[in-house]
Amino acid sequence: MSEIIVCPNCAQKNKVEDGIKEAKCGKCWSFLKKDKNTEVESSSYSWIFWLIAIGVVIFFLNQNSSSSSSSYSEPKKIKNNYPIVAMPYSGKEQKFVNDPSVAPLTIQTSSRANYLVKIVDYYSKSDVMTIFIKGGDTIRTKVPLGTFEIRYASGEQWYGYNYLFGDDTSYSKADQSFDFRNTGYQITGYTLTLYRVSNGNLRTSYMNPSEF
Repeated sequence: MSEIIVCPNCAQKNKVEDGIKEAKCGKCWSFLKKDKNTEVESSSYSWIFWLIAIGVVIFFLNQNSSSSSSSYSEPKKIKNNYPIVAMPYSGKEQKFVNDPSVAPLTIQTSSRANYLVKIVDYYSKSDVMTIFIKGGDTIRTKVPLGTFEIRYASGEQWYGYNYLFGDDTSYSKADQSFDFRNTGYQITGYTLTLYRVSNGNLRTSYMNPSEF
């Protein structure tokens, strides 16, 4: 590289190659002095150029990295990936004890969902029986004598007794216990309404699926 140095004596412009420490004016042969600021400035511009070049490379590398990462999306989890089975008839029961069913139980449901009602021994927490009810139906059945907890699962599509209503199953239980007993004069029974009604006295709470 070369630079132009103006002679301080005659103002002649002289082209001086790099590496020449002492140069003379081509017109008046006066010694030329290199401008240190010029050299520093030239060096600074060189560094600035390389910094800009490195910045541009880093920018494009980041752009490629973000585009490649954005092109990958985690696969969505498929809900209810279970075999659909025929829905049981309304009132279908499963019984897990040998005690005779003598106490009356009436269950009314909402048309917005189907229900699987589970009757559980209040003290041992063992299953007594289940009753399947289609939404909007009212069933009248009989249950064994004892003190029970009543739980129910609700939903739309039926996937069988293992998966119930799939991932959208809602699990609830009555907050009170139910004492079906024979008083000697009559057998105690109950009527349950599994949806919100005015002046209703059945309080329920949601429960964990693993507890159902």
